[in-house]
Parts: sequence; structure tokens; C-alpha cells
Amino acid sequence: MNRINSVIDFTLIYNLYKKPLYNYVWKMLCDKSATEDIVQNVFLKFYVNLPAIKEVNKPGSWLFTTARNEAFTFLRKRKIRSESYIDEDFEYDSGERMDGDVEENEIKNIIDKEVENMEEETKEIFVLRQYSELSYREIADVLGVDEGIVKGRLFRARQKLIEKISKLVR
Repeated sequence: MNRINSVIDFTLIYNLYKKPLYNYVWKMLCDKSATEDIVQNVFLKFYVNLPAIKEVNKPGSWLFTTARNEAFTFLRKRKIRSESYIDEDFEYDSGERMDGDVEENEIKNIIDKEVENMEEETKEIFVLRQYSELSYREIADVLGVDEGIVKGRLFRARQKLIEKISKLVR
């Protein structure tokens, strides 16, 4: 079992997870400043806890679980809901670029709106899979649920999105 114990390991893990982690927290909070603070705090805690993290192949679960806890703590402290504030100047990186195609941008806006209106449990799973690109197993580890629950909720979320988009595209 390899241990994470060097600055090089930390740097590699940071570079691998910074964008997916940022996307996840951003989609949960819709607050750029809070997202930046939380992601920074998560990586700081990760660095401090390096000696206690035993498996190099599982830092994602630790990072996303910590980010999830930080995001919920932020929401509880501020008593706000994730839908209450949207920073219009910030665009998250979904991994794909839309070259100004109006129809694609409309679909993206519909998806964003629908994601914001999802139940929290479903939204979180959808965001972890689509925007942070975690596997079903990683999502299950982060949320502490069975992999079947992850698959079921993700399937229902996608079906709702397909239904909504198909009605608008007709």
C-alpha cells in the first residue's frame, strides 16, 4: 500500500482534482467566492492530513467527501439555498466548448436550470457524475450510499432532462 507523502504526490493529485472539485462545489453553491474558499480549504486540509491518508488511489473520495461537508456547512451557516444566488459572470468548465451556437447554448441553459431545480440528493449525484466525472463507485463512496442508488438516481435525473429537452426541441 503506497502512502501519499510528498509534495510531488500532492501536486499531482491537486492538478488531477482541482477542476472537477471546483465544478462540483460551484454547482452545489452557485457562489464563486465561497467555491474558491472551500476548494482552497479542502486542499489545505488534504495537505495537512497527507500522513493519515493511506491509499494513493483513493484521494478523490477523501477530497469530494470533505468538499461536500464544507459546502453543507457553508449552506447551514449562511442559511441559504443553492438556488438563491447565481453569479452570471462565471462559467463553469463542463469539459466541452460551445462555439456560440445559439441552440446549444439554449439547451445548456435549460439543463442548468433543470439541474438547479433537482432534489438535492439527485442534483449532487448528477453534478458529481456529469461535471466532476466521478465513477459510480466514487460517488457512492463520497455519499456513503450503495452504488445501485447512485445509478438509479442518475438514471431518473437523465430521463427527466431528456424529457424536458425533447419537449422544447420539438
